[in-house]
This record gives sequence, C-alpha cells and structure tokens, in this order.
Amino acid sequence: MMARFDCAPAVVTRDIALYRQLAAANLELDPSTKAYLLAPGFHPLFEHRLEQVMAALMQGDPYSIESVGGALLSCDYPALLNRPSLTILAAVSRAIRLRRLLKVRYHSAYSGEQERVIAPHALVDSGLRWHVRAYDQLRQRFIDLVLTRMLAVEVQNEAPDPQQQAECDQQWQHTITLQLVPHPKLPDPTIATLDYDMRDGMLLLTVRAANAGYLLRRWFVDCSANASMDDPACRLWLKNSQSIQGAQSMAMAPGYEEE
Repeated sequence: MMARFDCAPAVVTRDIALYRQLAAANLELDPSTKAYLLAPGFHPLFEHRLEQVMAALMQGDPYSIESVGGALLSCDYPALLNRPSLTILAAVSRAIRLRRLLKVRYHSAYSGEQERVIAPHALVDSGLRWHVRAYDQLRQRFIDLVLTRMLAVEVQNEAPDPQQQAECDQQWQHTITLQLVPHPKLPDPTIATLDYDMRDGMLLLTVRAANAGYLLRRWFVDCSANASMDDPACRLWLKNSQSIQGAQSMAMAPGYEEE
C-alpha cells in the first residue's frame, strides 16, 4: 500500500485497522509472513464500477487524474486513435458546465473549415471517436461535432437561448429500447447469449435516439429488417428495427434502411 499510494506506514496501519473494524471476516493475518490474506468468507465491503476496475487492471489509474503506478496485470488493449486536444476538451467542458455558447473553428466533411457558434450540452464517446452534442446556430438544429475536427474554440459569456439547450434536443431526450438477439445465421446462438449476457435469448438496451446508431455500429449489429447481412463478424441482429425509425443516428447503423 505504501508503494502503490505513496503514503506513510502510520497511515497504512490506521487504514488496515479501520478496515478490520468494518469487515473483520474479510482478512486473516498470516503469522509466518505478517501479511493479511483474503479470508475464505471474503465479501467486498465496497462496490466498484466495472469501468474503474478494468481501468485499474489495464492502466493502473482508475481514481486519479495523475497516473498511479502501472498496469496491475499483463494485458493488451486497442490504442486510442481518436485523441482530442486537452485544450479543446477543457474549453468544451467549461462551456457545457457553465451553460455558455462556444465559438468554434470547425472542419466539416461537407463545408470544409468554418467558424460557427454552438451551444454544447454533452460529451459522447461513440467507441470510435469523441464528439460533443450541441445546438449549431449556423445550421439551426442539434448536431454532433467531432472534437478532433475543432481547430480553435473560445467560450463566450453569452448563455444559449432556451430552445438551444438540452431540454429541447428531442433526439437526445428520446430513448429507444433495442432488442438484440443472436444473428439467425449463427451456427451456435448459445455463444452469443453467453457473450452478451442475454436473458431468454435477448438483450434489451435503452439508449438515446441520438446515440443509437453509434452503439449499433460499434457492436456491428445487423439492423436490416430481415437479417440479410452475411458476415461471420456480425453476431447480433436488431429484432425491432421498426422502433428506431426517425432516429437520426441510424444512418451509422450497419444494414439499416429507412422505411
């Protein structure tokens, strides 16, 4: 504990003593090594989010901005290819937190580099990229803007008009329940039910309409009406594709066609 958290022996001694008071059945003192071991009846005293646990195992820093040691286990994970600038991220975060307009120099795939004023209200990790959900005064509607395409940002003193705030973003406020099942073309559907922790052969996920397409693309879910995709990497099928009609993000979903 001293090596891991850079604290004094007296602090560690007090912490262990307090933990023994709170969960006496969790630890056993090994007389030969003078070390505390997990007792057979160990039951966690604290709950941890899975994301924090995985971050600790792979990166060693689940609770602190500063790096705390290295990985706890030998592991490998995909490199983060989409890396937003921390300066840009800080300004966007301030604008969201303070509910302020944000002037952005943005490079769009359709109109090239342009200056625009947006009212950001949320950050989104699509699994492939980080973007911000915002009202765009130039296009006069709510859109997604990719953080890495922001070349310059400036937080404004002006607050967004009421119709430009998150409460009026219908695609953000509207939720959809996705019914995901093993793809009909899988030779052994039981594998998919185990991998995705399905109940009665189905996984129900409630997502925002604004983000549904991103999730379905990340998991490579067949969103065609009749499960027509023929790809061994496609292991899930969206059974209720009719329920996502009108979700703008569905343009990103594999095999999806607007009826």
